[in-house]
Amino acid sequence: MMPTLNPVEILLGALSGAVNRMVGRPDVPLSPTIAPTLTEALKEELVADPALRHIANAEPWYASRVTWGAILAALSPILGLVFGHALSAEDKASLAEIAVALGTLTGAGLALYGRWRARAPLRLK
Repeated sequence: MMPTLNPVEILLGALSGAVNRMVGRPDVPLSPTIAPTLTEALKEELVADPALRHIANAEPWYASRVTWGAILAALSPILGLVFGHALSAEDKASLAEIAVALGTLTGAGLALYGRWRARAPLRLK
């Protein structure tokens, strides 16, 4: 079975290959002795950049907008019932309906926004 590389590892490997291929080019003043140092410094900078984790969708599940949208949409009916218990029957029904509608709308909106902004499938860690 072949190991699966995540998008960050693929990008870092491509970066390393590109730096190594540039050594010896007449238009690039890069010596074979400095290439490994440059490659490692670039890798450190890229890995520290949160934009790379976002683009590669290598962020943890709790940083996913789609995940939070789905959680909110799933919890909204329960929150409607919880907050509706202390009211009269009429008010409880109205508040529960409003809470469910708002929660579902907000959760669906967050899920859609997160999916539209995501650049790769969600990875579970």
